[in-house]
Amino acid sequence: MQGHSISEKAPALQAQEGAAKKPRLGVSIYSYSNTLGNCMTLEDCFEDLHDMGCGSFELLTSHIENYPNPSTKWIDKYWGLCEKYNVQPAELGQWCETHLYRGRMMTDDEIVANMVRDFKLANTLGFKNLRTKLTSVNIFCDPEPGWDRYLEKLLPYAEKYDVRMQSECHIPTTLNRQHISDFIDFIETRQTKHFGINVDFGTFQNAWPDDIFGSIPKEFLWKDKMPVPSLPEDIIRVLPYCQTCHAKFNYMDEDFSERTIPYEPVLQILLEQGWEGDLISEYEGPNKTDPAFVGDQLRRQHVMMRRILGY
Repeated sequence: MQGHSISEKAPALQAQEGAAKKPRLGVSIYSYSNTLGNCMTLEDCFEDLHDMGCGSFELLTSHIENYPNPSTKWIDKYWGLCEKYNVQPAELGQWCETHLYRGRMMTDDEIVANMVRDFKLANTLGFKNLRTKLTSVNIFCDPEPGWDRYLEKLLPYAEKYDVRMQSECHIPTTLNRQHISDFIDFIETRQTKHFGINVDFGTFQNAWPDDIFGSIPKEFLWKDKMPVPSLPEDIIRVLPYCQTCHAKFNYMDEDFSERTIPYEPVLQILLEQGWEGDLISEYEGPNKTDPAFVGDQLRRQHVMMRRILGY
């Protein structure tokens, strides 16, 4: 099951890989989360990615049939779809669970066993990067104490299965949060390439226009105030430890503009820093039950990003 490969790559992906020191563009299947399984199949999603010239994707474990034990038939079909639509696995979204049992925290051995199971699956499905969601203690995603202990035990297995765990930094977490510094210290102290940070562009969100958000959901507020965003330049210290960014967006208008997140300065910094990771589009806006609307939004965002990146 681990011998699959993609013989041809999407033209857009080939062009991106041919360009020096630029990100490559992908899409998170999470963007279709309200339609996948209802009016769209995984093949429909891949076909849409191929049609928009996108060459890579993020999958969540919830998108895998019979997770964590997909059948050989499903795996073969998955690789057949990758081949058919010329799309590359970029990141697998998974969770590092610590509280699956009522009344007690899981032991390190139990945590490690579940994570190694996901490492093996990621390796089988061609993912080298994981969006590893650590159990947190608040809305800022400060990790539960003990994270460094079990992550250290996981590093040899991550190396064995050739995967990198990446903790996501998204709104209302900022890139200057203490746990981001702690993650960087963990990486540097252990000199590991198998743990890192996924920067979600929601961390830069600096506008909440009423015509997009209407009445702001209470969960987005902190002490009755809007979250303080990261500044575009805050990403610079994190990029050496980041292989994947979630190119989060809330709405693309008819001028191919995203008014809630400062895309141009953020992407310019990626270019200046020579970052070559995956930019994975993640749509979080309205009308997510309408596949045509979602597809149009993703296409508009890719037009905007290609213009800024010079593709």
